[in-house]
Amino acid sequence: MNNIMKLLVTVAIAATSIANAAVHNIAIDDFVALNNGDANNLAINTSAEDLNLIMGPGSSTLGRDAFGVGTSTFGQSGAWFDGSYAKFGNSANQQLLDFRITNNTGFDAILNNISFDIRRAPSNSNPTSYNLLYLNGGDSALIKGASVEAGTEMVNLAGLGTGNIVSGINNFSNVIGTNIQGTAWIANGGYANIRLKINTGNASAGSQLDNFSIKMTSVEPVPEVSHYGLLTGVLALAFVARRRRS
Repeated sequence: MNNIMKLLVTVAIAATSIANAAVHNIAIDDFVALNNGDANNLAINTSAEDLNLIMGPGSSTLGRDAFGVGTSTFGQSGAWFDGSYAKFGNSANQQLLDFRITNNTGFDAILNNISFDIRRAPSNSNPTSYNLLYLNGGDSALIKGASVEAGTEMVNLAGLGTGNIVSGINNFSNVIGTNIQGTAWIANGGYANIRLKINTGNASAGSQLDNFSIKMTSVEPVPEVSHYGLLTGVLALAFVARRRRS
């Protein structure tokens, strides 16, 4: 009998914490078509699946916009070489790309993954690596914790991902939860500013960014059940079970 009651209590309490989750994705492949700036000034604002993504102006306080966009296929064919990409190079500031993710899902959402491809010319030794850095200026808020309410905002320039860039095409998938050893949240209606920083020993060294994608999971909490009502229901079920056994 005691084992039955313990099981019922465990199941009932667990039921109060179950939440409905939905996956949301937003991606940029055709940088040229989405660009509102010119060839040397990237400015993108796009929405998909209840997420909004801004690159360059309108993102962070500085709104770093890399070095614009390009159209070359570099004499290659295949899915990556679609002739539309964001470019880095020319100066130190143009090795930086700031972007803003806004959560319009209706619920608090987990930032799961940021993925992209970076191409470095086979003949070049730079750039060498990248960093994804959280920018906490203004109302930007990326919360680390069990939930938005229970968590705390991450510090400015907190690392969200990193990787080494080698010659040719590099495919990067940044699993945010693993990288920060926790869960990163953006509140419903809120946003987070993030910087993609290209590290190089030569500020003028060029590289290209393509197939940029962000995955988030919105979490709809189940309304909490009264602890008193829950306990009453559990005890009633236990009483019925005991009567049947007798």
